[in-house]
Amino acid sequence: MKSHATLAALGEQLAQTTNGIRAFVVARDGRTLFEHFRHDVQPSDLQEINSVTKSVVGMLAGIALRVGALRDVQQVIGEFLPEARSREIDERVRNITIEQLLTMTSGFEWDERTVDECLLGACSRLGGERLRFILSRPLAYAPGTHFNYDSHATHLLSVVLARATGRALDRFAREALFDPLGIERFEWIVDEEGHAFAGRGLSLTTRDMAKLGLVMPSGGEWQGKRLLDEPYAREAAMPHSAGGWPVGDARYGYLWWVEPRGYFATGFGEQFIFVVPEERIVAAVSSDNNKAPKHARSLFDKYVCDARAV
Repeated sequence: MKSHATLAALGEQLAQTTNGIRAFVVARDGRTLFEHFRHDVQPSDLQEINSVTKSVVGMLAGIALRVGALRDVQQVIGEFLPEARSREIDERVRNITIEQLLTMTSGFEWDERTVDECLLGACSRLGGERLRFILSRPLAYAPGTHFNYDSHATHLLSVVLARATGRALDRFAREALFDPLGIERFEWIVDEEGHAFAGRGLSLTTRDMAKLGLVMPSGGEWQGKRLLDEPYAREAAMPHSAGGWPVGDARYGYLWWVEPRGYFATGFGEQFIFVVPEERIVAAVSSDNNKAPKHARSLFDKYVCDARAV
């Protein structure tokens, strides 16, 4: 890091301002360097990480590849979702690939900026037909050609991974990812049919968010144990699509946002996992769930990302 004084300055900044940041954890080479918890937050408190959930699901796809539940990311969803082969659904939908779901290039017509309560939890309006609703949306673009942020499309991965592994997504996460990392507590909301939401809905402690970040720069390894397929872990952190709203200055990997210095997971309200591979730095930030700006990225840039080893 630049100096321990730099992290001390970050602590002072967080302590002196009411910017909505609940917790900020920095680790390097698996060792915690800095922790800040707001006066009303305990380290053991579960935080709603919102769309950071997507990046965790991206990691689970990498685990499914390692254990052989998935053959490769070019498999089409029609192999796992016979519902996609219905006559009422555009035949191109069945040939959407897992990679296109991971890169937000499925092609569905959708505007995430439109308020939709059915993105947020079990929704009576769908009448238990969420999967049918997602698949039956019209295609605005040929799959694989255009980035469009789409939490509904990401949710298809919950069903795909459950059918590929034979386990519900939250159970697969616990057994294949959380238990090896020592993550003992989490919550994950489910849809009308019991599928864990893939687009949001996971709650973790901020310390455990940092653990997830530490797996990525090692190529999917944790304490000498291989968790993710190694080539997949490296591909996940590389740009595969142009990116766009809601992050205007980053490209998109496999459910991770990618920028020149590294990559990050982000969710509504400024929940973050930052990874800077060259510096071997990971940071996790949890914040209040509202639209108020917290400036978490600028704090990371100023006090953590631009730091150098001592």
